[in-house]
Amino acid sequence: MTARSTSSPPPGPTPSGPPQPPTRARRTVVLAVVGGVVAFVVLLAIGVGQWNRGAASAYDLAIFSQSAQSWAGFRLPVADVLEPGRPLLGDHFSPAVAVFALAWWVHPTPVSLVVLQALLLALGTAVVGRTAARHLPVVPAAAVTLGAVVAHGALAAARFDVHEIAIAVPLLALVAAALLERRPAAAFWWSIPLLTVKEDLGATVAAVALVLWAQRERRRAVVLAVTAVAGVLVALAIMWAVDPDHDLSRLAYFGGTGSATADPVSGWAAVGPRLGLLVATVCGGGLLWIASPIAVLAVPTLAWRLVGSQPSYWSTGFHYGAVLVPVAAIALVDVLGRARSERARTPLALGAAALTAVTTLVVLDVRSLPSPFAASTWTPSTRVEELRALAATLPAGAAVAADNSTAAYLVADHQVFGFSPGRTPEEYRDLGVQVVVLDLSRNSLKITPTEKEAWAAAVPTEGGYGSRLTVGPFTAVPLGAD
Repeated sequence: MTARSTSSPPPGPTPSGPPQPPTRARRTVVLAVVGGVVAFVVLLAIGVGQWNRGAASAYDLAIFSQSAQSWAGFRLPVADVLEPGRPLLGDHFSPAVAVFALAWWVHPTPVSLVVLQALLLALGTAVVGRTAARHLPVVPAAAVTLGAVVAHGALAAARFDVHEIAIAVPLLALVAAALLERRPAAAFWWSIPLLTVKEDLGATVAAVALVLWAQRERRRAVVLAVTAVAGVLVALAIMWAVDPDHDLSRLAYFGGTGSATADPVSGWAAVGPRLGLLVATVCGGGLLWIASPIAVLAVPTLAWRLVGSQPSYWSTGFHYGAVLVPVAAIALVDVLGRARSERARTPLALGAAALTAVTTLVVLDVRSLPSPFAASTWTPSTRVEELRALAATLPAGAAVAADNSTAAYLVADHQVFGFSPGRTPEEYRDLGVQVVVLDLSRNSLKITPTEKEAWAAAVPTEGGYGSRLTVGPFTAVPLGAD
């Protein structure tokens, strides 16, 4: 008679996981719900607070609002704010943002997109909480979930209006959780929709295939890798075909050819921010997470940000890091779950959460973020009321040109074009623009208040143009009709 094997299974969860005791099952639900709700409230307060402060911008809230308008009308997305008639699928391959139309149908205002983004980001946190509770004791699980709530990537995304990456956050959380729990089919199928969120996520899908290969899911890994490559090629082909100039301009930031430009940066001015991004990403996830194979999913996003020549890619103040938050959190769950000493899990988890919070304090001006407990977060500021008062004087449905500080607040009720001082009043009139709305108190994408005032002052007051109207820092320059 042969001896029965007594070798123990490899560390980590089994493919389906053992049945959970009722207490742990309840704890899993509670932590998922509480983590998701807390994240939603925090992120919603930041997004709505920015709107009520008058800090929402054309780049990118007005752009995605016009995209939502297009999808809601069953048209391919166009953003006049970028350029008259600009097809957005030529800028980024993001057909997944068609889901923004759901928010626009419910309430056709940019704030609806802010709410939807907060919900999507919070769903990612809920998945983190559920996964942490399934594999860790209550205190370490709560610490990991709290770290996901306060991670700078999520907070920065909420502060910087709305972006398509919010759709990827819950998907990546589900993918990472499936990889942790050795559920290859779930990891495979949750990865596929990422190809429709943004063209760069094809590399992340390929990273999922790499992890599946390491888990000995060879056939599925090969199929997913081929799908990822095909998805990227299809995305680039569609972008090229849709773009009026047949120009993959974004590739210019990575050594390719195109119309996109960035201010040249060299020396420490280029190395310093890149190094800071690398440190903030590693420490912002609690440091330990990089020891997990799941951390491979973060490599593509981090790599293209470091390689790109666009300085905003190196910054921790934008939305790019949001997709890394659930990956780092679930990778941390993996590392803590493999700790040889169960007693070490709690201090390690608390230390990781503390490091995440400290990183956020260092890289973000947290004091400037709207608080869910402040009444001013939920009520329009004087600045917004003044802009609304000015907008109320505009002809209903009028075509308007607006700068980066005002466009998002006009896009729901008007056809809005982006303002450029290089375009003459006559050129705007040829586009059908009747009024130009400017914020004379702030820079708008490097356009200074002085340049705006000079442009407005040069518009004649006769010949059908009419006189200017000013409310607070905002001015409306009528262009009239021929």
